[in-house]
Amino acid sequence: MDAKQILEDNFEEKNKSFLYYLHEKSSFSKDAFKQLYESIRTAAEDNVNINRTAQQITHIYGQILKCFLYHFDKNDKYKIANLPENYNKMIEYLEKSVEYYFTTRI
Repeated sequence: MDAKQILEDNFEEKNKSFLYYLHEKSSFSKDAFKQLYESIRTAAEDNVNINRTAQQITHIYGQILKCFLYHFDKNDKYKIANLPENYNKMIEYLEKSVEYYFTTRI
């Protein structure tokens, strides 16, 4: 699957996308995360439809961060299953891919 399609699927929270697993299933899919991470990097390098892609990346990144916040909020019932112990490293990877996308656009 190409980077543009993976971003589109995450933006729409389609079945088997990382955001689908995280938001709808409350589960952290390492494989889907890796696909998303690589897709953001690829989109930056390929200069794919900048406006639409930027919108999708921003939305996806925000939704992922919200899910993590809800997971750690003791007053919220939302919990992420399969959250890796090194979740903070995963957030850093995602942050770096998002930064990379936007800094290569300038």
